[in-house]
Formats: sequence, structure tokens, C-alpha cells
Amino acid sequence: MDRIDREMVQKGVVKAYIRFVERNNISLAIFCFAFDLSRITEKALEDGIVLLQEQTDFAPLQLWKEGTLSTFMKDMHLHRCVRVVKNIQESLRKLNVEIAYGALTIIDREDDYESLMKRVERYLEEAKRSGDGKICYGTRKYDFCSEGGEEKIFSNFFTDNRKITIYNFYNGMPLSEEVEVLSYRDGILRIKTSLAKAAFLKNEPFTFFRHALLPDTVKADVLNAVPNRAEVVLTNLRFIDKSPVDRENIRVMPDETIEASIECANGERIVGEIHALAVNSIAIRLKEMESVGHCFGKDENHVVLMFDLPEREKRTTHFRVSAILRYKKDGQLIFSIYPNHFFKQKIESYIALQQTRLITIMQKMVLNFYQS
Repeated sequence: MDRIDREMVQKGVVKAYIRFVERNNISLAIFCFAFDLSRITEKALEDGIVLLQEQTDFAPLQLWKEGTLSTFMKDMHLHRCVRVVKNIQESLRKLNVEIAYGALTIIDREDDYESLMKRVERYLEEAKRSGDGKICYGTRKYDFCSEGGEEKIFSNFFTDNRKITIYNFYNGMPLSEEVEVLSYRDGILRIKTSLAKAAFLKNEPFTFFRHALLPDTVKADVLNAVPNRAEVVLTNLRFIDKSPVDRENIRVMPDETIEASIECANGERIVGEIHALAVNSIAIRLKEMESVGHCFGKDENHVVLMFDLPEREKRTTHFRVSAILRYKKDGQLIFSIYPNHFFKQKIESYIALQQTRLITIMQKMVLNFYQS
């Protein structure tokens, strides 16, 4: 052999990723795309490649067929990958770089090289015909690029599958139940639940559900709930790219006011109230968001949080923990926190205490329903 063939290298890399998926329980996607070379300079292309590498965590970038490129996206569900790709498209436009078309798919455990390439090439052709930066995406079983989109996917899915697991959160505590699908027609899903769950959902605006064969978590609006028949009617089914169902740690919302003080790097202090608490994160609600700008500079997101966490028998533990601001949302500051072993145990005890209280409340709700 006197030279290395590009397709040989491509095939070896893709097969390695397929083998990785077979051996590990990790989501992995392949993204193939083409730049619009008619409106791009060499400098802009170079800057675009740099941006792509940074935003895909420096995953391998390969030349594909007919001038297209490919890269990989690790440990993200399909709709999260779609969101990342769209963000990349927007960032590239600021550099005067346009993606002409692309294909995105999750590598399935049952894929081999030929089946994966056939799907990628089909998506590329469909996206190329559509043009205007179209990205066709899907999985081995579900094609979001075909006519009908999500509605067709749900119709096909519920024809073959009659059980799903629904999820809700009560004061942050996750509640799940496997339910029976009664019917699905014209975007309306009817499910059979327990009497208690139907009574609970009667006062909920939405719920989530999952199934091993669906590419992501589905969010659905509660159209109606009939507790005495244990039936719930759902509508507006849609896949979501960021699901609370995927949280690794239980998050609870305090049932009393817990004041928290934010000690900024510049010495200033901001006072708020704890909205939600987990072992590794905390949400603090502020009355005035204007003061946030004085606390957090362009590159300064590290602070110290102080608060008194209630325990049993009206005792409290004073907390002083290191925290990093992750994002701002609806008048709240969301922090990652790094408690030591002692503080971590205290938070876990508080969460367990809140769970016990919430279970008692739920039991009373069900009892009141039966009595009425």
C-alpha cells in the first residue's frame, strides 16, 4: 500500500464510534454538513473551523464526500444536539460562514457502518434538495425530516407501543408512573392512570413522558383529567431538548422562607430567597435583578452563599458554601454549589425531610378526592 485513502480513514473512525456506542450507554451523534463556498473567504472558513472545533468539544473533524465535513457530538440526546447545531449555525453566520445543508443522526446500538452511512447520505440528499441551511435529523427508527414530522413519528409510535412512563414534579420532587395508552388520534393522546395520578394531573398544566424507543423526552399539555375514570387527555405533544427528567439529583422547593446571602467577589452582598435546592445546585430568587450587575463581572461568576437550613426539632445549620453562577432565569440566579461532606449530608437530610412532608401532602390530596 503506497498511500492512505481518505475513505479508509473515514470508515475506520466511524466504525470506532459505532463500537464505542455498542460498549457504552452513552448517546453519540454524527453531524455531516456542507458550507456554502460561494459566499466564503479562506479567512472566514478558517475562523469557522476554529469555532466548530470549540463548540463540539474538539471532536474529530473529517472531510466527507463531495466536499462535506463530519464531526461527532458526545453524551447528548437528539434534540439537545439539534439545539447545539442551530447555535453553531447562528455563530457561524456572525463570521459570514453559512452551512448550506446538513445531516444529524444518533448512532444506534444496532447500526453497522453501511446502515449508518445510508441514513446519513439520505438525510444529506433531503437537506440539499431543501436548501437554505436545512438540517435533516433523526434516529434509526424515527425520521424528523420526512413529511409529517413529529406528528407522523407519534402516530407510528403509538400504533406499536401501548405503555409509556409519565413524569411530573411536586415542589421539585419527581413523580413517575407507567401508564396505558388508550388512543392517539389527530394529536390527542388519551392515557389510563391511577386514580391518584389523575386527581393530581387535574391541577397540572403539563406532564412529561418517555419511552426507550423515543429519541427524547416528550412534553404534553394536560387538556383534561377525569379522576373517577382514571383517564387523562393530553395534547400539544412535542420533543424537548432540555428535560427536567434527566436531572441526576432530586431538587426540592422549601415550604418555608429561607433567606440566602450572596457574598460577591467585590465585597458586596445581595440578599434573596432560596427557590429550589439540590445537593449540587441552588436557585435563589431576587426581588431586584438590577443589583446582579454589580456582583458579577464579565469573567467573575464565583461567590460565597450563606443561609440557615432548617432541621428537625426547629434546629438550623448555618451554611457557607462556594458557588458558581451558571445562568439567570425569571428573576432567579442558578448556582452550582460545592458543599463539603458535612454540608452535603445536611442538604440530603433536608431533602429527605421535604420528601416526607410532600408524600404526606399527596396522601391527603388523594384522601380528600376519595372523600369528595
